Formats: sequence, structure tokens, C-alpha cells
Amino acid sequence: MAGFGFRRFRGTAYRATTYDTPVWVRPNRRPGRWSRPRDKVVAQYCCLDPAAPYAEFVRSEDLQEEEAAEARIGLWQLRITEGAVLDISSEEHADELGLDWAALTSDDWSYCQELTGRVLDQGGRGVIAPSAALPGSSSLVLFGPRSELVWGLHPRLSIQVPARELVSGAPRPGLIRATRRHGDPFPTEVAPEPVEHLLDPIEG
Repeated sequence: MAGFGFRRFRGTAYRATTYDTPVWVRPNRRPGRWSRPRDKVVAQYCCLDPAAPYAEFVRSEDLQEEEAAEARIGLWQLRITEGAVLDISSEEHADELGLDWAALTSDDWSYCQELTGRVLDQGGRGVIAPSAALPGSSSLVLFGPRSELVWGLHPRLSIQVPARELVSGAPRPGLIRATRRHGDPFPTEVAPEPVEHLLDPIEG
């Protein structure tokens, strides 16, 4: 089986959370698209634009408009430098790797959870994939523990992530209505935003 062609990622990512920190060091206790508790994977779920994290939160918690209006969600900005990321943000990239594009946004998470194992086995540290909650946006999922670093400081360790909370509040009503819910088809006509400007080849 051919290996994945990992790329180096340098850029800004966003995460929505109700916790007081945007990253963690322990394996996820709740199942997610790219992690399941039995595998003891530490998965940091982020997005590449500030709207998508709210949509992911609304979809994950199945919040309706009235409930979401009362939520207090922190939006964090993260500065990420990661040396081994798999780019499957477009159908073209997925096809080149022999991966099932539709499965990346399916309500059945098993395909992505199995793919996590393959990425980790080959030395990968993350994936860029389509956002299931906000078509046209991309998710960045980092594997492995991370620790929060004060924004503006330069990381000395690979696990350190400069982070700052931008705002805390409720998602906008328009975004809540735009969120793709469980059971909704993924629109094939929506083209993902390009991410090439955030990726470099790995040297050596």
C-alpha cells in the first residue's frame, strides 16, 4: 500500500469550546469523527475559518435555534505549525489517495476513525478534511497532545500551541440555519476553499 504524502502546515486555525482551554493532553473520552475512546487517540478538532467551529458545535450537540441562542461558546484562535498533515480537503485529493470522499462527511464515523489509525501508523500528525457541518469549509484535526501557549510567544516544544480566546457568545442565527444537520445530504455542488497556501512539502 502506497504511503500518504504528508505536507507541512503553517497557519491559523479556530476552535469553539465551552472549556477554559482550547487544547488538551489526554485522549478524547467521547467518540468523534476522527477518534474513538478505545484507541486512546488525542484528537484536537479545529477549523480553518472562524465560522465553521460554531457550526461543528451546533451539529455535534444538535442545538436548535432557541437553545443555541443561549449557549456561551468560546472561539479560540490557534497558531499552528505541524510537519506531517494529510490534505484530503478536496475530492480530487481524496481520489488521488484512493479514499472515499463521501465517507469523510458521512454520519457514520467508522471510515474516518479507521483512517486515523492509518495516518498515525505512517507517522502523520493531522488531517485537513471537509467540514461536515459547514460545507465549503475545512477542518484541521491534530493528533497527539498539545498544550496552550500565550499568544505571541514562540513555541519551544512541538506540543505547544499559541492560542487566544477571541470572543465568547452564541452562534449567529444565520449560521445556525446554515449548519448541516445529521441526516442532511452533503451538497456536492459546494466547492471547498483552497488550502494550498497553508501547506509546504516536507524536505528530506
